[in-house]
Amino acid sequence: MKFYKGVDISSLLEMEDNGFCLYAEDGRECEALELCKYYGVNSIRLRIWNDPASVPEARGYCDLEHTVRFAKRIKAQGLHFLLDFHYSDWWADPGKQTKPKAWEHLDKDALVQAVYDYTKQVLERLRSEGCLPDMVQIGNEIRSGMLFPDGEVPNYVQLAKLVNAGIQAARDVDSNIQVMVHLDQGGKYYYLREWYDAMFEAGLQEFDVIGISFYAFWHGTFTDLKNSMEALADRYKLPVIVVETAHPWRSSDDGFITADQEKIAGFPAGIEEQKTVMRLLMNIVASVSNEMGCGVYYWEPLVLPLECQGSWGRNMGMLSLDSKALPGFAEFRFERSDLCADEIVKIYHPNDIMVAKGIEVVMPKSVEVLRYDGVRDEYGVRWDEVSTKECGTFEIKGYVDVLEQETHMIIQVLEELPKYVNLVRNSDFSKGESEWMVIKKQDYIQTKINQEEEYLQVSSNQNFDFYLCQDVQILEKGRYVLSVLYRGTNTTDVKVRLYGEQVAGDTKVRVEKNIYPTDDDWMQYEITDIELNVGCFTVGIEMKTPPIMGKIKGFALYKKE
Repeated sequence: MKFYKGVDISSLLEMEDNGFCLYAEDGRECEALELCKYYGVNSIRLRIWNDPASVPEARGYCDLEHTVRFAKRIKAQGLHFLLDFHYSDWWADPGKQTKPKAWEHLDKDALVQAVYDYTKQVLERLRSEGCLPDMVQIGNEIRSGMLFPDGEVPNYVQLAKLVNAGIQAARDVDSNIQVMVHLDQGGKYYYLREWYDAMFEAGLQEFDVIGISFYAFWHGTFTDLKNSMEALADRYKLPVIVVETAHPWRSSDDGFITADQEKIAGFPAGIEEQKTVMRLLMNIVASVSNEMGCGVYYWEPLVLPLECQGSWGRNMGMLSLDSKALPGFAEFRFERSDLCADEIVKIYHPNDIMVAKGIEVVMPKSVEVLRYDGVRDEYGVRWDEVSTKECGTFEIKGYVDVLEQETHMIIQVLEELPKYVNLVRNSDFSKGESEWMVIKKQDYIQTKINQEEEYLQVSSNQNFDFYLCQDVQILEKGRYVLSVLYRGTNTTDVKVRLYGEQVAGDTKVRVEKNIYPTDDDWMQYEITDIELNVGCFTVGIEMKTPPIMGKIKGFALYKKE
């Protein structure tokens, strides 16, 4: 299979209708597909919604007529065409797989037939117009299922029937169309293996390509992606494509991701950082054994801060504010022969530490580095002399001799480490769920206590709502700090919040902080300067999310000095 360097530009027609223009580097106005080809793009991905006219927010785009219109342009440019069936009137993703309005009252057998008929109808229309797709996706990010509630996991038998109907329709129209099955969580192999194993056991037909989404701020580290792709290709003997990815070119208060998520991604927002991430992704995918990594698609690179684009257009595209391609676009010129697997992308600098004055600091003997093939290595490091005789904040330099590069570490020296009294009871879950109110909105939610590592784990293979809370008595008016340590998986539509709430008469204090999960390490989330009165203060975690796993520990509430 060739190496696909693709873009999903499904919003382009709407943007063009809103006055969008695109310019080449020399300032000439340029047609979008011509620009994509100039930079090395060889495949275009489009989503199709059943009847977007029935959903006001969709504004009628991504229907069959718009798809035909766009597909003709793709074929005229000689580009590979991937069509993504959402089987919904609007967005379908792990958090929502809503039936089209026309299918709402169909029984299970009729729904299977509707998937077959609709898929075949769309493809036959495209064939008649001379713009048949080269590849199709049967569903979009369907790890939690599709066409809820009939095809919702864990009803894998019904889900397999629905997916099979789409696969068979594509085969019946043209046996040369390649079929992709697309899941989120590209860096989390255990989720993907669980799903594919269950689906094959339930009767899933053979298909041609595994498609995965990988957003580093949601789906694991770049090393997780590398390991996941290797394992998928080895277990299922199918090529794997990263069919959705993106990285922000700037920070933006009203943009798509936060500073916390940038840290999780491993690279900050930035024009050069976006280029580096694109190069890294191309190399990781191309380095998969036996050339089973077969492509990278960027999700919606041709967006600008227009009203129709929402927060994504603020900073997640690959265009400057004057509609010119950013440097990252040049990475679509990548070829397998450009693979630079052993080159170093970044050094993981050690975490900052806080220490009391006069206490000796033991510096780490090595640092981790990330290679362009996604592999992490460790190298020894020599540190400058460290002194804790004086209070202050100090940057200590280290030298990675093998790489001839520097690293650094921040050390904060205090007269004494801060002391506080934690008002949260059973914060380490040593007494199980005692002292905590645990609310599981669905019976299938699983919780368990890890006594050794002192955390509560929450998980489900279906969409779920979960609440953990405790009433704490505030005996002294003042300013307080609420914090928690959280670790877990993430994907589209995950909502996890740390919160605190106090009601006194007609006065209500509500504070909350969004948690952006990562399973790479524990992260501390903190809300400071909470003004509280004497009385009850409820602290807790709220989760409303697609299938994920979360670990909670180290709850703390204390009064500031």
